[in-house]
Amino acid sequence: MTPLSDRADARAGRGRIDSVSIAGWLERLSDAWLVTLAAALLFALSAWPLLLVALPPLQDLPNHVASAHIAAHPGLYPQYVFNGFFKSNAVLMLWLHVFGGYGLFGAARAFTAVVLATTALALPIFVLRFAGRRGFLTGMVFAWPLVHGFFLSMGMLNFALAFALSLVLFVLIDQQRQRALGWRALIIAGLGGVLWYAHPFPLLVVGALVALHAVGRTTWHERTRTAAVLLAPLLPVGLLVGASAWQHLVKADRVRSHAETWVAYLPPWETLAHVWLDASGALTRWGSVTVLPAALLAYYGWKQRRQWGARPLFSPLAVAGLAAAYVALPTMLSNWWYFNCRLVPFLWVAVIARLPERIPRLASTTLVLCALWFSAALGVDYLRLDRDRAAFAAGTNAVPMQATLLPLLFKHGKTSDFTASLTHAWADYVIARNTSAPLVFAVERSYPITYREFPPAALIPPALDEWAEKHGTPAQVCKRIRPDRPEVDKECLDEWRREWATFWRQAEPRFSHLLTWAMPPEARPIIPSSYHLVFAAGDLEIYQRTTPGNRVPG
Repeated sequence: MTPLSDRADARAGRGRIDSVSIAGWLERLSDAWLVTLAAALLFALSAWPLLLVALPPLQDLPNHVASAHIAAHPGLYPQYVFNGFFKSNAVLMLWLHVFGGYGLFGAARAFTAVVLATTALALPIFVLRFAGRRGFLTGMVFAWPLVHGFFLSMGMLNFALAFALSLVLFVLIDQQRQRALGWRALIIAGLGGVLWYAHPFPLLVVGALVALHAVGRTTWHERTRTAAVLLAPLLPVGLLVGASAWQHLVKADRVRSHAETWVAYLPPWETLAHVWLDASGALTRWGSVTVLPAALLAYYGWKQRRQWGARPLFSPLAVAGLAAAYVALPTMLSNWWYFNCRLVPFLWVAVIARLPERIPRLASTTLVLCALWFSAALGVDYLRLDRDRAAFAAGTNAVPMQATLLPLLFKHGKTSDFTASLTHAWADYVIARNTSAPLVFAVERSYPITYREFPPAALIPPALDEWAEKHGTPAQVCKRIRPDRPEVDKECLDEWRREWATFWRQAEPRFSHLLTWAMPPEARPIIPSSYHLVFAAGDLEIYQRTTPGNRVPG
């Protein structure tokens, strides 16, 4: 019989042989096959939950679907004006217009799959170029959180697609840096145009890092040549970026009068604390394992800092500039929320490009297990949040066709932790019953649709979609008007009633139906007596207004 110690040695030997065999097999793969294999794995881990639901539970996605429905039925929504397709941040709208005739939910799900596939392919292309084959595996075990990342979970699909395309653009520009070719310059210019159409912000980041690289050359001749070779193909689309920024940042008077503020900052300590959240695509706390790759990325990136050296496009100065901009820029700029947060994915890939070629096996195994856990949690969360949306839409049949429906959400989620998944769940009523859509994105000229005539300021986003959550109880009003003494007393109660009375004077004549979600008991008495309950299920209540021509049966 073979001694136990010999058997153990044999098993250990086979483990080493298997490990060496796998590494050798990967080394023998061509670059194309290596990228394809990595992309397929990343896509499978992130995209399989799409098979479980009709509409992915991504926060802003229902609003975009509702916009497409309104644009396709202008006769039903004369209060809105469609702004056309030739504008930045419009690729999702164009997709829904082309394929939405077969079902808007199916088209939205297919576009989500396209974004996931593009990101899953772009990441290994980027890592192979900037980390090399030796650092490819290490880079990939850190890259997976960006596939189903924060901006995809938020439903900001145009930006998520643009980020993926910008990674490919970085690769092309770096190849152009090594060897300038005319046909490649044309491809860079064309991809820049596609990138602008998806979203201008990643294009700005690309241009800034390329310009910084050009300025960092040692002589004026080199700076001029580098700028001419790398930036010249982006100049035409740069003009489009400027036009888009002007359109969004420079407000018409009627738009300016409807906004409380155009700039908002988080405290510096909160900004730093949000770095992980601004990359993680977790929907609930079950997906929060993404904190481990974030922490290990920071650890190994810092540990490797002395070996960073000067690397094209992602020099230490460039990475420091991205980090400084993240801290310095506002969280909201001109109705662009998560403005500085959009730099976090670029910081993530910049550090990936500078990781050590090898990390301990325990760390790499842990990261792989985290990816598998995140994938499984994503599937569970898709089902859980889809049930929340179904509960919100349970009263669809209680609302007549073309009703003017006012959604008041006292809570913007149910089981979601990192997104407000029910913020735009009212879109189900718009699509199924052609109801009004007072919460649709329509304030900015850069949006696909805008108001023909603006309603009162209290009845348009963001004021309207935050109203119920901020005025649900007298205690919430107390915290605002008397932060130093928030105890509820007659003063707070009277102010709370006055604010609601002002709100209802504007809202009641405009809306035949009222939808409330998670209404506190204190708020029920403030509903005007003209509204009568016609449906209730769980947190959902639907009221119908009684008028001489609109009687509630029974």
